[in-house]
Amino acid sequence: MSGTLGRKHPEEGEIAPQPGPLQRLFRDQRLLFLVVGGLNTAFSTALFAALVLYLGPRVPSAVSLAIAWIISLLLVFNVHRRLVFKVQGHALRDFVRFVGVNVVSFLLNAGALTLLVEIVGFSPIPVQILITIVLVVFNFVGHKYFSFRR
Repeated sequence: MSGTLGRKHPEEGEIAPQPGPLQRLFRDQRLLFLVVGGLNTAFSTALFAALVLYLGPRVPSAVSLAIAWIISLLLVFNVHRRLVFKVQGHALRDFVRFVGVNVVSFLLNAGALTLLVEIVGFSPIPVQILITIVLVVFNFVGHKYFSFRR
């Protein structure tokens, strides 16, 4: 099914969940992903910026990124699973796949951040914002067709 919510054919013995309030407000799954992801990204970016400012230049920016990423990952998994992709069952499998997609995204992020900040000398906060924008499409496709695939 394209970007709309829900599934046309639930797996055998499975009941298709009904859309929640956010899903009724944002009927297109891609838009809901952007809203939830945007809120999570704002939180994660603010946490990253706070850590960079708190830890200062003595700690590589990738360390601040890792801390912010882990906290954000744990918080957003259930939101994506229940509100965006609206799946049930297989929670452990979903989590392992979710982490897998996010690890690839994180490695791309950390590599680009390290290159652009530590080697080229750009400021870490605007660089992180730009990298995040690039990775949104990768994350949506990975979660839709791998993490929460049914």
